Amino acid sequence: MPPLKKDRRTAGKQKEERSGKTMLITPKAPYGVTFIVLDNLDEAFYLNGEFIDGASWADRDDSVRAAAECVARVLDVPLRELELAEPEHEDWCWNDVVDALGWGKRLKLAPGVVSSVLACSTAHISRKDMELLEGFSRSLNNRHWIISTESAGCIIRYDGVARPELFLKHYGFSRHLRRLVATHRRAGGSMLHLSPDADIIHGLDVFEW
Repeated sequence: MPPLKKDRRTAGKQKEERSGKTMLITPKAPYGVTFIVLDNLDEAFYLNGEFIDGASWADRDDSVRAAAECVARVLDVPLRELELAEPEHEDWCWNDVVDALGWGKRLKLAPGVVSSVLACSTAHISRKDMELLEGFSRSLNNRHWIISTESAGCIIRYDGVARPELFLKHYGFSRHLRRLVATHRRAGGSMLHLSPDADIIHGLDVFEW
């Protein structure tokens, strides 16, 4: 199916606030995976300060604990769990929660500066791409650098193979995914996080599937 253009997707208030125009980083965030559960049973987890996924108990979302544990295990990074109180104001978001942890102010990167982790919507890849990624994430030879979970989407580490874009081409991944990986990697990026809740990147093709 040819790619179609569509408006960028938005997430609910309990998902991390993201900016479609400006890259944000949290320099003082802890290294590794941080899993947070609130006293209202809402959950979220972060990787090196980057929001990966969240779950709302009120909306009966599936727990993201298993996904957090999986990411920490595969990436071989520390996993820390925090039990916190829900923010008192009604219109809170996960930014409010991590601000209270003292991770420091989220900084805007100057134009042209590339974040090491690029988070973008799964709408930028084809259904076949996602099926292939899910398959490789279960492979003993590739699950250390291609990580797929039902709730958090898919993470591709660029250090898993020497030339990841050539690997993806060899196994039949779309040129859209290959170009995304190649462009980000050559600009200094280290990891791609594909999530249905992440931003649409203006100018990239979008698939309906």
